Amino acid sequence: MDSAQTIAMFIIAIVFFIIINKIFRVTYFGIKGFFFVFLCCMLVAAAVVTWLFSFIANYYGWIIGVVAVISILVAVGKRKPKDNENTQTDNIQ
Repeated sequence: MDSAQTIAMFIIAIVFFIIINKIFRVTYFGIKGFFFVFLCCMLVAAAVVTWLFSFIANYYGWIIGVVAVISILVAVGKRKPKDNENTQTDNIQ
């Protein structure tokens, strides 16, 4: 594992640990329980990071294309329409 994967793994493990402790309100009666739960979070995070990095490495062309299309759609959606003098904007009552 290179350093980017290791850093991502630690960040994701910490997020998993926080989520598990918020959902289940875990009380630890010693340091062993704390480290066991954090170790399990590290293992799950390692699996997620390994899968994610391998997916990105294999399909980077598709990922770049999807990101480009989404960014174009967002840019088009944020663009304000031009005011036309011929269009009627008043409500007819």
